[in-house]
Amino acid sequence: MKFRRIDLNLLVALEALLDECSVTRAAERVHLSQAAMSNALTRLRDALGDELLVRVGQRMMMTDRARILHDEVREVLRKIDMRILVPHAFDPSQQEREVQCMMSDVMTQTFFRRLTRHIGQKAPGIRFVARPIEDPPHAWLAQGRIDFLMMPRQYASSDHPMIELYREGFDCLVDPQNPLVAEGLTAESYLKATHVILELGPQRKTSADRAAIEQRHGPLTAGVKVYNHGAVPWMVKGSGWIGTLPSSLAHQYCEALGLVRLPLPIDVLPNTLVLQWGKYAEEDACLDWLGKEIEAYASTQWRHLQHESFGRYA
Repeated sequence: MKFRRIDLNLLVALEALLDECSVTRAAERVHLSQAAMSNALTRLRDALGDELLVRVGQRMMMTDRARILHDEVREVLRKIDMRILVPHAFDPSQQEREVQCMMSDVMTQTFFRRLTRHIGQKAPGIRFVARPIEDPPHAWLAQGRIDFLMMPRQYASSDHPMIELYREGFDCLVDPQNPLVAEGLTAESYLKATHVILELGPQRKTSADRAAIEQRHGPLTAGVKVYNHGAVPWMVKGSGWIGTLPSSLAHQYCEALGLVRLPLPIDVLPNTLVLQWGKYAEEDACLDWLGKEIEAYASTQWRHLQHESFGRYA
């Protein structure tokens, strides 16, 4: 048998090398030294009769053979995980596993923060990794590099299964000394005000709420522009500006920073947040259980929080 000529542990190193196209990053990912990963690459090159990674300028690139092997190696390792290493009788409390999730910073700070505590009570050995959204996120899912993707429905892919988790509107944050607290926030005063403008990520994407408002009413006046949701409340504090955030995040920062949360006075469709998973999850008992737990938590405890806490204003 040809596979007897290769240490099967090298397949883990091979997957990391082909995913990262970097000896350094691959070593960090599988917790090896750089020297050990370089040695693994040398052994793989000898065993497979191919360079696998070649330097082009400042980057390492896959050879044609490596591109062919990439998905096949990932699938082989996934099948070993799912069919050989997983006990026949699945017990969440006995699981020792790292689960990769990709989501926005809003979901990380709100829904996911509470979800991990809920899951931890039933499966303390499951360790979550929350990754920021990287384009294209669906490719990460298709390749098995992440287990779950959580994002607004408008950005979801029809190529993967999907369930709705929850819907969420938007609220405004203002400093307690802002005159709008006493006067009341109307559509007219909102449009005339100066705002903390959110431009998301390196591509400076327009947030869903601002896109809808500006499409109907024209550009909002910017006091400052920031590139992640977490910066918005800090810019609002001590200023006369308005910050607009998803309701759960606005509620959280209102309590933490002593800000005032007001209803957005302009009708904007709520975001629908969904959960997606890839083909590798279909035969994985742990991921199947987790998907059902996430859906159940969203439809019960999280929606109760939305109704009882996030819907109330000071």
